[in-house]
Amino acid sequence: MEKKNQFKTITEGSIEFIATENFSIKGPGTKTAGFYNMDQKLNRDVTISFLKTAKPRIALDAFGGTGIRGLRINREAGIKTVISEINKKSYEYINMNRELNNSNIETYNKTFQAILNDYLFDYIDIDPYGSVLPYIDDAMINIRNRGYIGVTATDLTALTGSMPIKTFRRYGAFIINDVYRHESGIRLLIGEIVKRAAAMDKAAIPIISLWHSHYYRIIFQIVSSSHKADAQLEHIGTFDRHSGLSPEYRNSMEGPLWLGNLNSEIAERLDYIENPDKHFLETMERIKANDLSLYFADIADYARITVQDTKSMESSMEKLRDHGIICGRAQFSDTGIKVSSSVSDAFHIIY
Repeated sequence: MEKKNQFKTITEGSIEFIATENFSIKGPGTKTAGFYNMDQKLNRDVTISFLKTAKPRIALDAFGGTGIRGLRINREAGIKTVISEINKKSYEYINMNRELNNSNIETYNKTFQAILNDYLFDYIDIDPYGSVLPYIDDAMINIRNRGYIGVTATDLTALTGSMPIKTFRRYGAFIINDVYRHESGIRLLIGEIVKRAAAMDKAAIPIISLWHSHYYRIIFQIVSSSHKADAQLEHIGTFDRHSGLSPEYRNSMEGPLWLGNLNSEIAERLDYIENPDKHFLETMERIKANDLSLYFADIADYARITVQDTKSMESSMEKLRDHGIICGRAQFSDTGIKVSSSVSDAFHIIY
């Protein structure tokens, strides 16, 4: 029997719930029964804003933990929600939190594969501890046509090229581990999922792409269409810093990567969560700038390779706007600027 003082009552969004006291405040944390990660609140806020906008009929929170994601989806997005959790102790915590909130969510102590056999879902949320690859194929096979899948990947050492052998073994790709690594990493993951979907004659279309802290969060729409699958594959290729960013960078072929848009138009018109905090609003502004350019102008990195003093973000963006260039802060680097011009032109205007 666990002692009462081993639990803590937490409020997130519209939900009050119980979690173990050793929950994670920052970083990936340690996988335990009733696992709760406070650092993923932004992930859940963005997801719920999307679901309020897209309004799928029935959603699956496939890795329940404390149940916070599924409980919030049900109450804040108004969607019928199923939570599945294989760990029996976590399953008990989920039911405690369901009763605490007088929620009508359905809960099951089942594996991911088993719960997919019971329903035809319009939205499947995959948030495992580590890579999403062991689960994504089953999700794409079982999602309703034109439904959505949200994935959270925490295997960033592989996706960002910090462990090149692991990157190649898991994704068959080469990634440079530098200031641009998180845009490369998220494009690597999108490209991998697009390829897997195409093998099933399905198109995986990225709707929203987010990097925060220790994870990537991407929401896809899955469409059964060999024609659209072929069209998605045309956006997979390699990226060269020398030709894609500036001649000052060395030739360097990264990939294969997704070279298409990171967002769809839905990201421009999200029905935000109630009472969004400053961090959420700032992140959404950066997400909206995702597709101004392929990659971004990192003013600190450019100053480094050209041996110059770094310009300020404010003066750099003011110069760009004076030249009629639309720009916004990149979510992948605090010194990065997304631009409507070529990245090379932006560097030359700034410096």
